[in-house]
Amino acid sequence: MALIAREAAVIAREQAADLRHKNADLRDQLADQREEVLRIAAERRAHSDTRLLEANEHLVVAAIRSQTMTEAAEHAAVQMSLKAERDFLTGLPNRALLADRLAQSIALAQRHGKRVALMYLDLDNFKEINDSLGHTIGDRLLQSAARRLEECIRHSDTVSRQGGDEFVVLLSEVEAAQDAVLAAEKLIKAMAEPHLIDGHRLSVTLSIGISLYPDDGADAEAILTNADAAMYHVKRNGGNSYHEFGPD
Repeated sequence: MALIAREAAVIAREQAADLRHKNADLRDQLADQREEVLRIAAERRAHSDTRLLEANEHLVVAAIRSQTMTEAAEHAAVQMSLKAERDFLTGLPNRALLADRLAQSIALAQRHGKRVALMYLDLDNFKEINDSLGHTIGDRLLQSAARRLEECIRHSDTVSRQGGDEFVVLLSEVEAAQDAVLAAEKLIKAMAEPHLIDGHRLSVTLSIGISLYPDDGADAEAILTNADAAMYHVKRNGGNSYHEFGPD
């Protein structure tokens, strides 16, 4: 009887040992499975992070490209506007921009009870220089003359090239005709200094016609036409002077 009990106890211990081994194997398997799950999850997170990083990089590149294209379009628009409003040779305002500024100046003069002075200018002797020395020298002389004219006026005023060797100076909000006369004398004196171009000392003078708003015309076209007429009066009398428009 005791022998049977001892054998049963041994069998029970062996079964318990086998159960412990099986439990240990199961725990190992569970641990392996957990590691595999964690590894797969980590790989997925890494892959997801990589895709997110790539997506962010694509967004940044797209934003930079969009900004660059926008800036290029704005620059092109500015350049087109400048070409439409500026003289190609001197960079001065052209006829269209002058007309706009003259209209604005007349509107301001009406509001503030001021005058607007317009001076039509022609370079004396320019044709002889251009014909004898060539168009390249002639073009550089026009550029030099344009710079001198700009140096003689206020920032609020305008120098415009009308074409050829003709320029227009717009003086906004002047008090009286004497203001335009003083400006004309200053321009004539400045232009009298020789222009040094490619070893040549080139001398040109100015014929200037002066017209005032509202004294000599009720609108921009009349003021411009009358200043032009006054300038031709100076040319017929030898140039290198100025003349104010009058009924004569």
